Amino acid sequence: MSVQVKGGKPEKPVKPLSVHEAWLPKDHSMYRPRHGRQQVALICAVVFFLTPVVSLGLFGPPEPFENRKLHDFPSLSDGWGFFSGLSQWATDHLPGRQAAVEAEDAISRGVFGEPPALGGQPTGPAVGPVPNQQPPARPDTGTTQGQTNSAYPPVVEGRDGWLYLGNDMYAKCNPIIPAATVIDELIGLRRTVEASGRRLVLIVPPDKSDIFPQFLPDSYAGKDCAPVAARLMWQRLNTEVGYLDLRGPLLAESQRRGAPIYFKQDTHWQFHGGLTMVRALAEDLKPGVTNTWRTAPKETFDKLTDLPPLIGRSGSEPAELESLAPDGGADKTRTFFGQPNTVPIELRGTPGVGTVGDKVAMIGDSFTGFANMYLAAAFTDMTIMHSDYVQQNTAAAAAKLAGSDVVVLEIAERNLIGGQSPILAPAVVKTLSEQLAAHPRR
Repeated sequence: MSVQVKGGKPEKPVKPLSVHEAWLPKDHSMYRPRHGRQQVALICAVVFFLTPVVSLGLFGPPEPFENRKLHDFPSLSDGWGFFSGLSQWATDHLPGRQAAVEAEDAISRGVFGEPPALGGQPTGPAVGPVPNQQPPARPDTGTTQGQTNSAYPPVVEGRDGWLYLGNDMYAKCNPIIPAATVIDELIGLRRTVEASGRRLVLIVPPDKSDIFPQFLPDSYAGKDCAPVAARLMWQRLNTEVGYLDLRGPLLAESQRRGAPIYFKQDTHWQFHGGLTMVRALAEDLKPGVTNTWRTAPKETFDKLTDLPPLIGRSGSEPAELESLAPDGGADKTRTFFGQPNTVPIELRGTPGVGTVGDKVAMIGDSFTGFANMYLAAAFTDMTIMHSDYVQQNTAAAAAKLAGSDVVVLEIAERNLIGGQSPILAPAVVKTLSEQLAAHPRR
């Protein structure tokens, strides 16, 4: 360490204070008391961080209301990240926070006539249908599902109370994988599946903003680019890849019922949409099999919708379940509400009239969650895997595909066009393809 020289004599370096100057004895030459604003700030900081601790002890942990998991208490091993994490944890656990967010929403709409800018980049909804309870937040899959920026709000508010996921537009206008690469991945996967002696059925549930655009506002972020990207992708899927097109059947079923087949304030189709998908898939694999099917209203419950929480609100809509009797007799549906994404659903049964007996392995996302009960009625040898499971357990998922005769791949439109589906990750595609090629069906 160098020293300063003054008058020919070296001076000793001044050591920095080991404590704040306000904590020094009052007779110390460097003592400086805190001024009023510092004291107020310190008191506020202490109250901010202690209030969640006291509330936690008295009332227990708060319930999440924004369709995401609450931030955990940070670890000291996070280094400086401990302090930013502590702030996020304290904010999430402040008592009365939900009421404050709802009040902000009411004031912003009532006084200024516009939704509040709640900030952040919320995770988009991708939950299955769970009746009478708050749907769980989507696990972190390493994708940008639901990602928005300042130009793309998390939710687009349309006409007549319709809400649309902002990621419907963002994903199409800002894909993380180029459209050409996505098409190449799908073409390569189809060639691998068919070369191994299996069938591949690709299903792409259309985004609500694509199939029911009439309720969108006159102006919204992505209006100029999202419809163009969707139109080009549908064309290439049809001419270069091949897929099971559900848009016609969904619109026909909506017309038959006299109302759109998607929820107004949820990003998914209704259970009628799931049944429409199952009917189309069964007919594709075994033409004429649905001639004996009989359906009837079974149960109605209030489903908590997944879009209002993204803008600090809450909401629910009636959801109607239908019975399905493949042979025209007894109802064969089974519900799987609460089934975690990390556990495959194994459907096994005795083949009969109106059922599909092919050995099928299906990879799907949250849209398949609205079809599971009907798949259970119509398919007697099927394994259903969520894309989250496939990403986390790729080798195990590949083994299940290798044991099948038919591979069904369901990817929501925004996840396909935006390259956001875990199934499109090169490492996942490579592992699945290698297992299929190594175990051909004879």
